[in-house]
Amino acid sequence: MPDLARRRFLAGLGAATAAPGAHRIAVGPRRQRSPAPFGWGVASFDPTTDGVVLWTRVVEGPAMVRWVLASDEALTDVVESGTVLVTPEGDHCARVDVRGLPAGRTWWYGFTAPDETPSPVGRTRTLPEDAERLRIGVASCSRFATAGFAAYRALAERDVDLVLHLGDYIYEDGTTGVRAHDPAQRLTQVAHYRARYAQHRLDPDLQALHAKHPMVAVWDDHDVSGNAWRDGAPGHDDGRDGPWLDRLVAAGQAHEEWLPGRTGRGPDGRLKAWRALDLGGLAELVLLDTRTWGRDRQPASEEELADGSGRTMLGADQADFAIERLTREDAPPWVLLGNQVMYHPLQVPAFGELLMTAARAGGFLVADGLAVNPDQWDGYSEERERINVQGMRSRGGVVVLSGDVHSSWAWEGPANAGDEGPVMVELVAPAISSDPFSTRFGLPANLLTAGVRSLDTDLAYVELESNGYLLVDLTPERVLGEWWYVDPADAGTQRFGAARAAPIEVPMRLSPQAEPSADRTSGSATTAPPAGSQAPGAEGASDDDEDGPPWPLVAGGAAAAAAAVGALVAVRRRTDHRGPS
Repeated sequence: MPDLARRRFLAGLGAATAAPGAHRIAVGPRRQRSPAPFGWGVASFDPTTDGVVLWTRVVEGPAMVRWVLASDEALTDVVESGTVLVTPEGDHCARVDVRGLPAGRTWWYGFTAPDETPSPVGRTRTLPEDAERLRIGVASCSRFATAGFAAYRALAERDVDLVLHLGDYIYEDGTTGVRAHDPAQRLTQVAHYRARYAQHRLDPDLQALHAKHPMVAVWDDHDVSGNAWRDGAPGHDDGRDGPWLDRLVAAGQAHEEWLPGRTGRGPDGRLKAWRALDLGGLAELVLLDTRTWGRDRQPASEEELADGSGRTMLGADQADFAIERLTREDAPPWVLLGNQVMYHPLQVPAFGELLMTAARAGGFLVADGLAVNPDQWDGYSEERERINVQGMRSRGGVVVLSGDVHSSWAWEGPANAGDEGPVMVELVAPAISSDPFSTRFGLPANLLTAGVRSLDTDLAYVELESNGYLLVDLTPERVLGEWWYVDPADAGTQRFGAARAAPIEVPMRLSPQAEPSADRTSGSATTAPPAGSQAPGAEGASDDDEDGPPWPLVAGGAAAAAAAVGALVAVRRRTDHRGPS
């Protein structure tokens, strides 16, 4: 950048930038920013070894906005700079794809509006070329109306290379809870989705996260409509909401504007969110769209569930893509599958007329006394088996990262015929703010958890009560998953939940327990606050907040609860991981 241009940019930043970090969105006291002109903060997305996508939004437009990327926080050692046009047609969002940067470096960036007002200064990273360690924060399910976003601020404090958001970044309903949704209606048009993203990005905790770490984002159903599939959703009506494809394209347009990634569009205009990112030679992040690209409608009956009939979750092209990325000869040691709904088989006992009726009323399908959620991979078991056999057989280093269910899980498996043991592990992230799993059912959380623990010997960890995030720590030899819990209203309540580690080799057995990893910047793990600082879930979940059907247990007094948990403990899982049943 020429010296004169650099001096003009720095002059535009004003005296506030004279002290390093004066415009930084710090992880500290919460405050609401003014909406003009950079009230939605700054962000970065889809980092590579040589580049990153920078983002901001200004209320003016069309207008040219200046940007700069530097090696120091004061933005004096400028590496790249330029201008970007913002327009009303793009919802005033600016996107800059910066390439040609050195690998494995920390960078700072900022924007200047036409009136010379500076933006906050953001921090981002390029990925290392030959990484010996990667740390990834995993988030999902951030319902604005239910609770605050303190878990985002807690994650901003962590030493990570990037944040992976697995979807439900927004929710499409208009329900009011502790905070009112804007607009106060169901989202069906591009203006509606844009307004909801704008509301989220005014939140100071979410701004802190975006200003500190680059994000890789993929969407889930509530970013469009609950329990969506390729050609519709249970809550969508063409006569009331307009054609489904129009709504899907509108939701995808807003998602690209506010969460820009290296994505594309299909021939019909729908967002092509599935893609792969090289994580510096140590891993590849394979992002799947299990919702709107190729998913067939969920099975509606036990007969459909048992039949299978080639039902697909991904679509033929995306399934082929996933298998190719898992099996290519030049694959890195680790492959991370960024996946929305739970991958591992999960069947819930539902013996007796009461439990069977409750399960079916909740949307589960029941066969031989076992209830299955058809919205998860259990409803698409033939395609899952194909990915298991053709993609995961005979290799270790596959980690499935999932969200959606507002709870924390760690699974081993499945194993395939002829394998020595589990060939992959699945780590499931809790919700940032959406009601935790346990708040929906009226049973004491400890009884519900005890019953769930009895379901499967592959289950290495489960926690159903808390909001928070997942931290994934990779080295060439092992993966470590850590669950951290945060009261949605107070980032200071962060506490360590559990850690589970698995080797890269087959079998990929998860450890019974492990210690949290040390942050590279401090040399020590983030410590837990005083004992008893439990992160409670918010009350008052609405039907619109359900990610799939509720757990098929009903509260009918202590005796009913004890009987339900007794049934859970007594029943053994019948799923055979070595082939379809």
